[in-house]
Amino acid sequence: MDEQKGLHRQIVNELYRTLVLLGADHGLLGTVASWGEELPDEDVVANLQAWNYATEEEIKQRIEHYGISSHRPAHTPDAAERTSVQELKAS
Repeated sequence: MDEQKGLHRQIVNELYRTLVLLGADHGLLGTVASWGEELPDEDVVANLQAWNYATEEEIKQRIEHYGISSHRPAHTPDAAERTSVQELKAS
């Protein structure tokens, strides 16, 4: 049993390290670090699901925002601006 617990802790440590390298936030890191120690498995799953849901919603909002932004018409200079540019080029 101690051997399994040691292996479990090694996995948790490597997952934690991986998440740090990927730039994970402190809430997610805390959940992973507490897995099998302070937090019961059910709480770890609930925390991970909540984090994933919140992050997914945030990403959907960003995609929606940029999707809307990319559909705006580009700036089209009016006749006065085009004439001014042409006059500058001619001089």
